[in-house]
Amino acid sequence: MHKPVFSFTKCLTTYSKDDMIGIASDLRYKVRRSKTKNVIAEDFFAELSLKSQHRLSYQPKENIQLLKELMNNPKKIDFIPFSRKNPEIFDLLYFRWVFLFYYEDTYTLVLPNETKEVLQSIIHDPDFREENKKKSLLCEYADAFMNLYGAFETDFFLQVWHQHNKQYPLELHELLHDLIGLAWFNERLRITDNLEHIFDNSVMDEDEVLLFMSRSSHHNYYQPTKADINYFAKHEFDERTAQYKKMKRFFSKKLSSEKLVDVMDMIMVFIKLDLGMQGLVQELNTQFGILFDSLEDVKEFSFLYTDLNNHSRKWSNRGHTPRKLIKNHNTLSLIPNNIVPFTNRNAGKQETIQVKKVGRNEPCPCGSGKKYKHCHGK
Repeated sequence: MHKPVFSFTKCLTTYSKDDMIGIASDLRYKVRRSKTKNVIAEDFFAELSLKSQHRLSYQPKENIQLLKELMNNPKKIDFIPFSRKNPEIFDLLYFRWVFLFYYEDTYTLVLPNETKEVLQSIIHDPDFREENKKKSLLCEYADAFMNLYGAFETDFFLQVWHQHNKQYPLELHELLHDLIGLAWFNERLRITDNLEHIFDNSVMDEDEVLLFMSRSSHHNYYQPTKADINYFAKHEFDERTAQYKKMKRFFSKKLSSEKLVDVMDMIMVFIKLDLGMQGLVQELNTQFGILFDSLEDVKEFSFLYTDLNNHSRKWSNRGHTPRKLIKNHNTLSLIPNNIVPFTNRNAGKQETIQVKKVGRNEPCPCGSGKKYKHCHGK
């Protein structure tokens, strides 16, 4: 606990000397380690001033707006709800543009006076604003593409970018330069060494990308609209469908609101990655203690899962829903392998098509970050 202070040196020297040096090292700032804390703080601020314009240009518009607010006054916040609603704030804290103090049961965000002077000249510059607008948009596209496809060709990303954003023409080398810079701030975003593919590093390693791409190569990409980009930049799954809402209502009778969010996220991860219903039922029991009380519950869940699965966008379908793909195929042999056998309760007709199981080298659906064979697949 520390009472809020407002000069950069006083803010930074609330840390121990070892911590100050560690923070500088993480940010690749050159400081004189043998000197006093005040001298280290001066060196740190000199580096921050030098590199802020480039790094700020990659910050989302929400962070730029928050910095503008903090230029007027410190901001008292309820930290947990605020950070959940504004996860981008951790970039501002990480780079020490902003400091967080907890004193007398109150969290306060502080933009130091010296930092305020540096950032004012940057943020209000028209050229910076335009560059930041372009990079914020690029960040939205990268997040949306990772949520829709998992991994994808750089050329496809560039093609959609040009279709949607003619005001920001980019050559391939310019796109790669900006994406590499963006990856510094986005832990999910990675580019393969040959620069041909972009992928979600939270789910797959680079050596898994080619196999992943080959498994979906028989599908064309779903062509996203600007509305899709806006939505999937902020949502990992499509929560707007009638099928999603029905599944959520089914579990809302059994779970608290907090647990309901986690359960729905797990269901959608299993669906998006084609991990199958059997493994999902096991994980729902293991992680949340969910047991279906009756045969009627089992039947209702199975029906809802089937319907949700067939109307959800999947990475293995390159962003298409199974139901959409099956409508576009004329022969049974071309039907995608992730359509779940579906019994229409009104017509009583069943489609006997295979369900894809969890691969041993695929990420474990429990969210541990380990491969399935090293986690729940043992």
